[in-house]
Amino acid sequence: MGQAASTRNPYLPPPKPKFGVLAIAALLLGALALCGSVLPISAVATVAVALLGLVVAVIALVGDRKVLASIGAVLCVAALVLSGAAVVDRFAGNRTPSPAAPAPPVRLPFGERHTWPDGRTISVLPPVPYVETSEFSRPPEGMRHVQFAVAVHNGGPDAYHVVTATITVTHRGRVAKQHFGAGDPVPVAQLSPGGDIAYDVVFEISSEPGELQVEVQPAYSQEPVRFTGVL
Repeated sequence: MGQAASTRNPYLPPPKPKFGVLAIAALLLGALALCGSVLPISAVATVAVALLGLVVAVIALVGDRKVLASIGAVLCVAALVLSGAAVVDRFAGNRTPSPAAPAPPVRLPFGERHTWPDGRTISVLPPVPYVETSEFSRPPEGMRHVQFAVAVHNGGPDAYHVVTATITVTHRGRVAKQHFGAGDPVPVAQLSPGGDIAYDVVFEISSEPGELQVEVQPAYSQEPVRFTGVL
């Protein structure tokens, strides 16, 4: 008996591979990636999903659901563009220059005056030795007491609380300790506009000569000024 004839028409093209599932997967991945590109989530994860969806869409284009595969590919490409722009903006923002460091405090010799923008003027007169009369308050060996006169003028339109001023003394690179038992108490009354006041402060410094700095800050929100000299 002869071989049975084939029932397939030799003139018909071969059937196309069926990649319908891949086309649907590409569409879903593209939609997911596009949503991720406009939401505040990881741009790297969105790019990974979009790339995976694009690969699946390219494979699905040889199947019989080209429309779904094409839509998925378009969605993936759009997600890549949006996510790539977000990544570029993020890295560009990280390269913005840091703000400039604040300027160092103004340095003035003792006896000079400094006026702040609000009209307050403070001067620190040259230091003088302070002799302690009580043996219980005398400085320890190798130390000495010095006295400063602080003069304040309120040239601003508002009353000024002198007690808000801070004074920090350093000698030979070390912070000096204030002798609260000597000198004048810091005025607690308000200084009216146009008013003047002066008071003395005493600090304990080394007996060895060295650079002396008196840093004055009239208020917490204002820049300090340093009065300097060698003593």
